[in-house]
Amino acid sequence: MNAQTRSRPVLAALAAAAVAAAMSTALPAQAQTVKIGTTGALTGPYNEFGEGVRRGALLAIERWNAKGGVLGRQIELALALDDQLVPDRAVQNLRRILDTPDIDVIIGPGGSGPTLAVIDMATVDGRPYCNPQAQTPSIVYPDGLDKPARKNVISTAIQNDVEAKALGNYVAPRFKKIGIMHESTGYGVSGAQLLSAQVEQATKGKPVAVEAYNQRAQDMTAQISRVQRAGADVLVVIGLGADMAVIRRNMLRLGFDVPLITSGGGISLPYKEGAGELAVGTRATMVGTYTPGTAPKGIAKDLSDAYAAKFGKDRWWGDDPTSPQVYFALTVGAGFDCANMLLEGVRRAGATDKAKVVDALNGLTGYAVSNGTANFSPTQHNLLTPEQLAVFEYVKDEKGQVALRLTKQ
Repeated sequence: MNAQTRSRPVLAALAAAAVAAAMSTALPAQAQTVKIGTTGALTGPYNEFGEGVRRGALLAIERWNAKGGVLGRQIELALALDDQLVPDRAVQNLRRILDTPDIDVIIGPGGSGPTLAVIDMATVDGRPYCNPQAQTPSIVYPDGLDKPARKNVISTAIQNDVEAKALGNYVAPRFKKIGIMHESTGYGVSGAQLLSAQVEQATKGKPVAVEAYNQRAQDMTAQISRVQRAGADVLVVIGLGADMAVIRRNMLRLGFDVPLITSGGGISLPYKEGAGELAVGTRATMVGTYTPGTAPKGIAKDLSDAYAAKFGKDRWWGDDPTSPQVYFALTVGAGFDCANMLLEGVRRAGATDKAKVVDALNGLTGYAVSNGTANFSPTQHNLLTPEQLAVFEYVKDEKGQVALRLTKQ
């Protein structure tokens, strides 16, 4: 065999490779997937802020794919990165997401600390971004609540001003000397300021004490003692569930026997598991989508049915076999709603071009999801309003177990 004969197979292989490469670059957009990227606390003590969101997003993706996807393309959760609710990790993760050009839409981290660390990066990048849980108002409204929202950022979180109004409306007519404790993060600080203003507006008087604590602190007796000495007849706490469990145990140690009323963290699994029977009597605000003893309806039922089928009725579902636990709405529901709204933006835009999708999201109205109906505009990017929040209370059920009920007080 001469050299020319030997070279023919090689030339043929090169030609075939060239044709295949040309065909792959010429494939229509419909052959590609629409990609979602997310960072959240998938492990660690606050993994309800990430794993629940991830599961909700997966369920939304499966729902869309079963109906043919979006724009004739299937959808995938292309990057789901773990930040453990640590801001530096969230920054690294979002940088990786932003450096992946074929990520079309983004679901951000839970918690205000990580989100405040990444939100300017996401704004500059401009891709459609959904904030699932972080509550600090500047995340969505950097120039103030009366100014336009970040154009590419929508939110399913219970924003601090929404939560403060619900908490203030509940405690102001029931208590005379209101004490407040809050975590020292952006979420806690802004939440306490807004709640204090709400209390002052309703009662014409200020809270008798406002104390800050650091996330994951294991002893808060000093702060609680100061609230106790101020004569507070109620303690309102704004923070995460694991820290609230520490506060509840410290209250018992100090003999500070006043009602404990909390932000949504008081309904989370870490609070219930950390406080145990001490949780009884604690009241907290939360989205009223899932009410104990009542079967969910509409899209909320679709979500709970899909969750039970895929993941089973596990700790994320809760103790009631007929309905998910209340906090399910802000963990699994947040991821589900974020993914659905982002994908609906893609559908209405008719493309994955970020500017077109962002414009579609700014005009997304009348779009129902599990926790409400999106009615967005350039100045309104929040899904949740105070009217969608309810107050729940831990009680002993008929079996003597700690259970959550819609409050009757």
